[in-house]
Amino acid sequence: MAGPGWYRAMAGLLGLAVVCGSATVSAGEQAERALAAVKQMVASGEVRRDATIKVAFKSGNIAALLGPELELQKEWEQRSGIVIAARVIPQQAALTNLKAHPDTDLTVARTHEFPDLLEQGLVEDLAPLLKEYGFRIESVPPQGFVRPRLQGFFGDKVVAIPADGDVTIYYLRRDLLEDPAERAAFRKAYGRDLAIPRTWQDYDQLIKFFHRPEKGLYGTAEERDPSGGWMYWLPRYFAQSEPHRNLFDDNLKPLIDSPAGVAATESYVRTVRYSPPEILADGKDYSYTFPLFMQGKVFAIGGTISAAKLFNAPTSAVRGKFIAIPIPGNRLGSGIVRHNMPIYGNNLVVSSRGKQRKLAFLFTMWLTDPDNSVRTVGVTGGFTDPYRWHHLVDSRIKELYTPQALEVFRSEWLMALPPGTGLPGDGEYLDALDNNLSLAARSKISAREAMRRTAQDWEKITQQRGRERQLPWLRTFHAGFGGGEPGESASR
Repeated sequence: MAGPGWYRAMAGLLGLAVVCGSATVSAGEQAERALAAVKQMVASGEVRRDATIKVAFKSGNIAALLGPELELQKEWEQRSGIVIAARVIPQQAALTNLKAHPDTDLTVARTHEFPDLLEQGLVEDLAPLLKEYGFRIESVPPQGFVRPRLQGFFGDKVVAIPADGDVTIYYLRRDLLEDPAERAAFRKAYGRDLAIPRTWQDYDQLIKFFHRPEKGLYGTAEERDPSGGWMYWLPRYFAQSEPHRNLFDDNLKPLIDSPAGVAATESYVRTVRYSPPEILADGKDYSYTFPLFMQGKVFAIGGTISAAKLFNAPTSAVRGKFIAIPIPGNRLGSGIVRHNMPIYGNNLVVSSRGKQRKLAFLFTMWLTDPDNSVRTVGVTGGFTDPYRWHHLVDSRIKELYTPQALEVFRSEWLMALPPGTGLPGDGEYLDALDNNLSLAARSKISAREAMRRTAQDWEKITQQRGRERQLPWLRTFHAGFGGGEPGESASR
């Protein structure tokens, strides 16, 4: 991921300036109840008046989660009397950060990291705290979380409180799609109308048509950074079967060394020929690809909803010229199978080794209150994205992201699946996949060989960790593919 310099640059471009109670509460009430609980703890002597919560956030989260000029932090401290000691952490795994700083009370973690954090006992299961303080997680509109089970749960354990929303969104140059000359040329070349792609095959055709490097226009800048290939490969793989394609069978044997795995890899690799020449270099993640799209040098790109905020910025050359679209899929039989997933998303986790676990939890409740959460998402230079239903209709947030992009975002969450492998050692499994995808993208090995090697690597990891120890995690993960739909209420 990008370092602090990238976030400062993006903030400059933009002009930086969960939980509900036993009944559905109004905006602000959740925050007040959290503050009341803190004051009761202080009054009873359970915590000292000079207690400090040690939080560790990534540079892209600080402005949003603590507020511009730390306004949210200052408000919390003034009203609760509890000091926040904030530290900026690198763009690396939450597991690494928590191991390096065991005194952390509160930090952020991505959904696919949950199994490792739980298995190593690094984070609290928040279910007992939710019960103790009478909070519960809801996904019911208008103010509930969009997909709380997907973002915060692993099985029956509440690992995190949702605080960010990052499913994959694709963006196209609307002005080029609507250009009469382009439409006529496309119809002449392909015998069909120029339109938004519904399948990966349609997408390939579009990026090939618009790939004009001699004119300074590339077909796509979909990330092919060697350390994040899985994020753009998995949706292609999930959509190879109906209702979805699993990575492992019920005995943890990899299913990727198969026609489905090869087809997903070929689709992943195919975009490289229509990309900027440096797309395969180390570190060429969204800090490289997003600016290219903003400068009008790319027809198509994949990313998160935060990209819409960048592309819609006053300094963007494509402001008013782009459109957000649903992720493409595969045509199977008479229908099209599509699947999305949260690829980033920095949700709040309470460290099991911190000294102020209860205070950290209550600060999280205060921060993710319906009112306060709008303030975090509405920070123009922050990278916290909508995660409650009412965020999507808030006028300020709609102005930042564009109403059209938010509508696509809403629909994509409804068909999102859990990301990653769902296993302890997830980083090892994904690193092996990324390495082989990178080799295939560089034409060092074939797509078939990439899947063969990855399957072998995964088997070795499973054997080293113990198949019987890994299997319960897989069963829990697979069970999560059918849950967490909107309208569900989960009390803990």
